[in-house]
Amino acid sequence: MALLAAGVLLAGAPVNAAPYRPTDDEAVLATVPPASVPNQSEFRSSQKKLTENPNDLATAVEVARLAIREGKAGADLRSFGQAQAALGPWWSQGEPPASARLLRAVIRQNLHDFASAEADLNAILAIDPQNGEARLTRAFVRQTIGALDAAKEDCRKLPSSVRPLEAAICLAGVETATGSSAKALERLAEALAADEAVAADAKAKPETRRWAQALAADAASGLGLTEEANRRFSDAAANSDDVPTLVAYADYLLDAGRPAEVLTLLADRSDADVVLLRLAIAGKAVGDPRASRWASVLGERFAADRANKVAIHQREEARFELEVKGDPATALALAEANWKAQKEIADARLVLQAALAARDRAAAADVLGFIKATGLNDIRIKSLQDQIAEKR
Repeated sequence: MALLAAGVLLAGAPVNAAPYRPTDDEAVLATVPPASVPNQSEFRSSQKKLTENPNDLATAVEVARLAIREGKAGADLRSFGQAQAALGPWWSQGEPPASARLLRAVIRQNLHDFASAEADLNAILAIDPQNGEARLTRAFVRQTIGALDAAKEDCRKLPSSVRPLEAAICLAGVETATGSSAKALERLAEALAADEAVAADAKAKPETRRWAQALAADAASGLGLTEEANRRFSDAAANSDDVPTLVAYADYLLDAGRPAEVLTLLADRSDADVVLLRLAIAGKAVGDPRASRWASVLGERFAADRANKVAIHQREEARFELEVKGDPATALALAEANWKAQKEIADARLVLQAALAARDRAAAADVLGFIKATGLNDIRIKSLQDQIAEKR
């Protein structure tokens, strides 16, 4: 979306970028999604306090945390802009207070400025190695950029302040990416069962349980355990408006050839790019008349990103070009650019799919080398590897 939030330009967009003007007068570039009522009320109250005293660090941290929570749940970058605005007095400091620096790292992580996020986290952990939130966040940053050995080390060094389910998610993420999905699935199942058995005040947050269920479902899917993947994705998405969870389930349904269910799952949930992309793909598959509208909105948004030199949505834009517009050459260029920034399973798969569609198997070499080096073993990736090998 690459939009301004709270008067602050999101990271990555140049200040002197020319304004983007859509060609379609009816094009909707963004709609502010409804926030959860309790969180919105709490946010407004804290924001009012911060307006009265913008240099109050404790209030600024509270506002930033609430905005980040909303941004993650709704996949809405504007919330991260609000969080950045709250931390304005400390944002550009070389050595800000640890509480502000940690949230700056989280915001940078979500805006795909992984190098700066890791630098902030390194600085925090150099002073306080037992900072569980910083170490856990660094582990996830390292997983995203493909530094899996370093990520695993962070997961193993998590202090006792990190809840067991969060620690299990950390290790399971590395295991899934390094050929040990069965072990990851077992670890998550045990951790979820253990969390269910503890006292209410010791349980992990609902969003953490959803994350664990979705990660377990994805691991099961990669192992070809369809029944378990179905059950776990259904459990994760039940009564949830959490966009990342819904999107993960939607991707599973698309893989399973069930696009009509995607339209039902995501109906009226959100207009975030990640949601509209799945709707456009599913709508095209079933011939839904709304598909062209979803595609038009996405096209306008991606054009706005390019005009402002924002590269946060390259994974989504690559899929858009490949699966909606049917332009494999453009999709491959975007997928390769995205691969330079992040190296998760979905990113590897996207490069291989685009390389096959563009009949440019040489473009898959770097990803294939990475897969070999990490030991990634996923049936969704394996089928693509086999197709590339057959065409040589």
